[in-house]
Amino acid sequence: MDADPIREDSAEFLRQLARHGETRTWEVGATVVGEGDVADCMYVVHEGELRAFITGEGGRILELNTLRPGEVFGELMLSGELRSATVQVTRRARLTRVTRAEAERLLATRPDLAFELVQRLVQRVRALTRTVRSLASADVYGRLVGLFDALAVDEGGRRVVPGPLSQQRIAERVGASKAMVNRLLHDLERGGYVELARERIVLLRKPPPKW
Repeated sequence: MDADPIREDSAEFLRQLARHGETRTWEVGATVVGEGDVADCMYVVHEGELRAFITGEGGRILELNTLRPGEVFGELMLSGELRSATVQVTRRARLTRVTRAEAERLLATRPDLAFELVQRLVQRVRALTRTVRSLASADVYGRLVGLFDALAVDEGGRRVVPGPLSQQRIAERVGASKAMVNRLLHDLERGGYVELARERIVLLRKPPPKW
């Protein structure tokens, strides 16, 4: 799914950050930052796709969000804390790494860019709040339908959840087991609500509120 159009002030923020960092390409499966690592830099996403996730008890993974071009991550390094999540490449990515010292120097001289970073942090907190609220208030089916609604895009007159999005990835996004997700997906397919394909999920008609 393509990122939303980038506002001019946001584009300026990204340009200035990129000027103060080192750019390189990361391959699929690479871990850019790890949960618990020392937070000493932030990253600008130019191309590709990444996922941010945390690991719970027993090694269970919960995916927090997907990062695409025009986004940044690792901003909390400004607080000097450890990384709160792992970020892994899911589609070959080109990133600019900006050290804490360079970011602090830039933000000290450009209050407008500091404000843009605050705005981005607010949006990130709101998104995480919605994720936590969904996990707390909805059952697995409700979270699955909510995920489809959040990710779906219009394509040729149809609503499509772009992929590849494996059942394991879906399970990690909705906080459920892969077996549960598999059962729900095939139930929805048999009911004529979705069409499952390797590269996408086509939403054929609005699923029922309860299953």
